[in-house]
Amino acid sequence: MRFLTFAAILLLFSGPVIAEETTPPEKVGLSSKHLEKIDQGLKDHIAEGKINGASLSIMRKGKLVYHKAFGTRGGDAAKGPLKVNDIHRIYSMTKPITSVGIMMLVEKGKINLNDPVSRYIPAFSRSKVLKQGQLLPVEKAITIKDLLRHTSGIVYGFFGDTEARTEYKKINLYDINKPTAQIIDEIASLPLEHQPGTTWEYSHSTDVLGHIIEIVSGQKLDTYLSEKILSPLGMKDTAFSVPLAKKNRVVEPTFQGLSDPFADRNYLSGGGGLFSTSEDYLKFTSMMLNKGIYDGTRYLEEKTIEMMTSNQLGSIRPGNYDLLGKENGFGLGVSIRLTKDGQPAGSKGDYWWGGYAGTYFWIDPQKEMIAVYMMQQPDQRRAMRSLIRNWVYAALMD
Repeated sequence: MRFLTFAAILLLFSGPVIAEETTPPEKVGLSSKHLEKIDQGLKDHIAEGKINGASLSIMRKGKLVYHKAFGTRGGDAAKGPLKVNDIHRIYSMTKPITSVGIMMLVEKGKINLNDPVSRYIPAFSRSKVLKQGQLLPVEKAITIKDLLRHTSGIVYGFFGDTEARTEYKKINLYDINKPTAQIIDEIASLPLEHQPGTTWEYSHSTDVLGHIIEIVSGQKLDTYLSEKILSPLGMKDTAFSVPLAKKNRVVEPTFQGLSDPFADRNYLSGGGGLFSTSEDYLKFTSMMLNKGIYDGTRYLEEKTIEMMTSNQLGSIRPGNYDLLGKENGFGLGVSIRLTKDGQPAGSKGDYWWGGYAGTYFWIDPQKEMIAVYMMQQPDQRRAMRSLIRNWVYAALMD
């Protein structure tokens, strides 16, 4: 039997570390020829004016095999070519990071998944469900688990047309000048769309989780996430705002209405407030794929990662607005693929999420694969997510 060196033994238990140089794809079961088709596909979309630029990073079996950017950082070439370390608004890709932050507190025994949210935010003790013009009492309290899996009855008001969402539209829940506590109390004052624990609806639930982190930890959300997750992982460009010194790396597309990366913020949105890069998010996803370990440091226990990345909905399905599709369930902070069948391509058990502006990632434990896609073009996000998945799986050789 060959004896392993100490360094080799350490590598076995430390998990992959992101290297700048890429590994030849064939060494980890990907076809270079098919990956070149991704190059051309992205170039074609840029040439047709559908997107200004995009980057895609693929890891397989702990090796970075594709790490490219195409197009420009902005609406014209004068803003420079897009690079893989440029900074994007990741919006709802903040949610998995906040969810990891909550699960750290669960592991420490400071929070229980079955705790009522009102234990931490008393305003939720007055929650009511709005049905046919009547405010009905809740049949069970909203729990931490409900927030993590979006079964709280809370919704978003920026899309859809229901009784509850009409009430959401009356309050500006995105005002960065308001304190976080005020925003969360305003969410608590709004009616629920469903009885807690009965229906999946995409929502402000993770914003509430972000404030619970603040209450339990005694730290502002940005400080907590930086100390517990972002800085230890080396995610040096991930934050709730971007310093002016990094202005030349911020992607500024022609699409109007995206958030200002340089603004001072009172409101820290745990559901959608972060800016990040492909390189940074690869570190976070590598930690997740490696069951909680990155570069020799354990962030979460393996059983916690398994819980987060397995379907927690049971028979619960989406209500008025199905953003999951029949192929997917939901864990604690991420969507879970329930079958290898259907479109777009995927594996049973892969898990994923995306952001409003078009950023997207998925982790496929079966294939030992991670993909992180970045762009800032909201109107193309659904089309590009499907294309990227199909292109990447077409490149697999095994």
